[in-house]
Amino acid sequence: MPVFAERRVGQPKAQAEARQLWDPAKKEKLQEFFLQEVQMGKLCLARGEHGMGVEHLTNALLVCGQPKELLTLYKHTLPPEVFQMLLYKIPLICQQLEADMYEQKYLKDYPD
Repeated sequence: MPVFAERRVGQPKAQAEARQLWDPAKKEKLQEFFLQEVQMGKLCLARGEHGMGVEHLTNALLVCGQPKELLTLYKHTLPPEVFQMLLYKIPLICQQLEADMYEQKYLKDYPD
């Protein structure tokens, strides 16, 4: 029974943290960042700077609420070689995010 009691005590804290993640002000900032990254990506691609364009479009993909739909849009609107660059970059970014999360957890667990 004590485990159940501990879980119940921790629930309000977890719910409060979840509410902070979906704070409307933060959501608006994410939307602004998303739109900015899409615009920068389009601008870079128009200039022929495919690497930088893919970088910005990948950033937009990372914060997008519907990444599958965005990937489908990219597939139909980007030149095939640029879309391939984007697909190649996705696993690399996922690996980097995992490494960053591990490092943050490690630093939190072992501050010195």
